[in-house]
Amino acid sequence: MTTTAQPFDANIANWKEYQDAPWGRLRYSIAHANLNRHLPQRPLNILDAGGGNGFDAIACATQGHMVTLVDFSTEMLTEARRTAEAHGVAERMTVHQADVAAIPTLFPEPVFDVALCHNIVQYVDDATELLRAVGHPLKRDGLLSLMSINPESETYRQALMQLDPAAALASLDATMGFAVAFGVPVHRRNAANMIELLESASYTVLKRYGIRCVTDYMPNNDIKSDPAFFARLEQLEYALSDRHPYSLLARFFQIVARKADFED
Repeated sequence: MTTTAQPFDANIANWKEYQDAPWGRLRYSIAHANLNRHLPQRPLNILDAGGGNGFDAIACATQGHMVTLVDFSTEMLTEARRTAEAHGVAERMTVHQADVAAIPTLFPEPVFDVALCHNIVQYVDDATELLRAVGHPLKRDGLLSLMSINPESETYRQALMQLDPAAALASLDATMGFAVAFGVPVHRRNAANMIELLESASYTVLKRYGIRCVTDYMPNNDIKSDPAFFARLEQLEYALSDRHPYSLLARFFQIVARKADFED
């Protein structure tokens, strides 16, 4: 796993701006709603691998779960601690500064009911090793929520939003993309590829969701900040997230899987 913490430390302001934007808020609220469809109604022990400044972790802690956040960015973790304190959930969050590759060393035994692997698979060179690391401390029959950029959405964005058919054509077979917020190249791995890797690692895929099925194709960003419009948009996005074929072209895909036997 070769990405260093420096781009994430240096660009936390860009990331927070994204999180505060309507599309950023939708990314978190819909992912959390999708995950909740699969969680038992009891306090859980949750691992947030590569969870950055803790938005996913804090949402889970607010529900009463115990959450362990692992990330290698000093600035992200400082922000996570500050936000957890502000939300009154710091006592339900534990923070470790480490690369996700170190998770098996940090937690050699299966202690987590749920593992979140949100928005990090595109940053690592070896997705199989990432799944192995995140899955190592997950209990048998524990849940994994994996989320990443949907490469197919980029082709539509370039064609429909940027009006650049040449770029859209070139993107069809591209294996690399670019994360604007952090200024780093990223791998383009689609949902089918990740489902194959999960199944090879002895996970049972329970559901594939789409996050932001229509938002990123709407040309008027200003209206998305209108509270009334945003409420209607969020309601629509919830409804589309698990509906075929709308979910296939969402900006992000989210896969919820159950762990069976996981071999190191």
